[in-house]
Amino acid sequence: MLIFAHRGASGYEVENTLAAMEKALSINVQAIELDVYNIEGELFVFHDRRLETKTTGRGVTHLASKDELSKVTIQQHSIPTLWQVMTLIRGRCIVNIELKGYHTAEPLVAVYPKLISELNFTAEQLLISSFNQPYLSLVKQHLPHARVAPILTGVPLHYAESVTALDAYSIHVDLHFVTHEMVQDAHQRGAKIYVYTVDNPEDIHALKGLGVDGIFSNYPDKAAIVLANCSHDNSHTTSHEKWFG
Repeated sequence: MLIFAHRGASGYEVENTLAAMEKALSINVQAIELDVYNIEGELFVFHDRRLETKTTGRGVTHLASKDELSKVTIQQHSIPTLWQVMTLIRGRCIVNIELKGYHTAEPLVAVYPKLISELNFTAEQLLISSFNQPYLSLVKQHLPHARVAPILTGVPLHYAESVTALDAYSIHVDLHFVTHEMVQDAHQRGAKIYVYTVDNPEDIHALKGLGVDGIFSNYPDKAAIVLANCSHDNSHTTSHEKWFG
């Protein structure tokens, strides 16, 4: 199972900041997940729709200017640009870029080739996800070989059907809604299925038994220890179907 450091190592450092990314790299994570907003044509790494929920700023995030964001802090940390974060990581692990805000597909398409040519990433190390499936469709139109992933918060009528429609690499499912049928359907469609956000050891054991391909965790190092123990103790995996309906 692949373990993504959710918004960086956000259990240890302030989420989506350079410090969280540095911490994730220091504990040798396999992958990092982060969120982006389009601010005046440039992608900034931040999660919430409004600034006041986490920062010293106020207002709707995507309506802020670059100048306004430069003066905002999130627990004494600045809000980094995607380029700053990717320059720090520089191909050392997989990065899942979630298109969070409005009009994020176009600037992602523009910067994607530079991430490969200038920052030592490969196409296999870049995963573009979003709840906004038209954005993922736009990415695939411009970058046919890019890996994309729809994010779901419920159980659709036809399970992982969006994987086929988008030619997606993976599908990302809320822990509250992952089911045996969803996992089976994703795999039958040739896609990976990753589950968010998972920190509880019992959940990790059960998800491994269910056959999911990866998880997003705020404590990726602790999750890795739990997974290592799973290979020696299968007692928690026998009831995985009951655990997840």
